Amino acid sequence: MIPSTHHGAWRGPNRLWLEDPAAPERSEGTLEATASTVKYTWSFKGAAHHGEISLAGPAGALAATWTDTWHAEQGMLLHGLSQDGQILLYGTYPAGDGPDWGWRIEIDGRDPEHLGLRMFNVPPAGAAVPAVDLRGTR
Repeated sequence: MIPSTHHGAWRGPNRLWLEDPAAPERSEGTLEATASTVKYTWSFKGAAHHGEISLAGPAGALAATWTDTWHAEQGMLLHGLSQDGQILLYGTYPAGDGPDWGWRIEIDGRDPEHLGLRMFNVPPAGAAVPAVDLRGTR
């Protein structure tokens, strides 16, 4: 799933979008990748957070379990695929009394010198909105 060229430790800037798309919260982050797991750390206003994405299944029909101490404390199940060095995952979550919202995660290993982790909120009737962007280098 995650190419062996990207296994190991990565470090880099993390951006978190809460309200203003022009003003993300910034922190330093880390990524630790194995064939089927990505663990990561980041912080928000000085408070440390961490998450984990565990992958299973064939490249064309991946299942992922995702937990994050801020975004998904109870865990979330996502589905997706792996193609051309990129893992694309999608799930939904309840958002009050309205329809469920979507959550998309991309793990990007296309560049041998970077490992990227991006997350997007997907409103019911709209385009994906950036939520997280962590870009690791060795």
